[in-house]
Amino acid sequence: MTDIASHRGGAMLWPENSRLAFRNSTALPVEFIEFDVHRSRDGVLLVHHDSQLGRTARGSGAIAEMDWEQLSAVPLLGTDGETIPTFEEVLDIIGPSGIGLRIEIKTRHDGGRYAGIEQAVVDVLARRGLLARTTFTSFDLPTLATLAGIAPGAPAIWLVADRHLAPARDIASLCRKAKDAGAGEIALRASKVEDADAAACHAAGIRFGVYGAHDEATIRWAFATGVTVFTTDRPDLAIALRPTAG
Repeated sequence: MTDIASHRGGAMLWPENSRLAFRNSTALPVEFIEFDVHRSRDGVLLVHHDSQLGRTARGSGAIAEMDWEQLSAVPLLGTDGETIPTFEEVLDIIGPSGIGLRIEIKTRHDGGRYAGIEQAVVDVLARRGLLARTTFTSFDLPTLATLAGIAPGAPAIWLVADRHLAPARDIASLCRKAKDAGAGEIALRASKVEDADAAACHAAGIRFGVYGAHDEATIRWAFATGVTVFTTDRPDLAIALRPTAG
């Protein structure tokens, strides 16, 4: 079965990574709710996609260079007065639903890693009894390798950036890199997938998923191809298009 992950809580339906989006996603029959975790300068884990303010939240500046007292007052654009949520707040919303957590560990605005973010995230999930429901994702292989050491056995997906597919496309090599970092799955941007990619992953013993399946044609293709899981900004459409058993 191909699983559906509500991307940033359903970013084409509600303001992304907002409390509203997560509340509404918990009412949907999806397997995962996906969201992104950064860390403020003073160590608070928070949920926001971009490493800097301005696109979905008012203001400017890098999250890594701001304390939580300042970030906690930043309004999310398109919401009725919502502000950036903490990681714990999002877990409060999604936790009771039983839906799987798909957590992308982000990097700083300068491309570096947040010191200690992996351990901090795992500690919170373990304390709240949610680690077994969590799949970790990252575009950064060292982040995944660190998670594999901290939480061995936790499912992990390497999100493969487009730059790794050019100029030479070598899916087998990407699978080896994922395995070396402790990830059992890779995910490509849906629009960049080629016909032989899934078979190459299966031959390497790596599961194959995609991200960015937001329209009807791409969602139908993801189901027909039998990818492990796909992220979508339109979880409602994915649910409507999901093939019925039998």
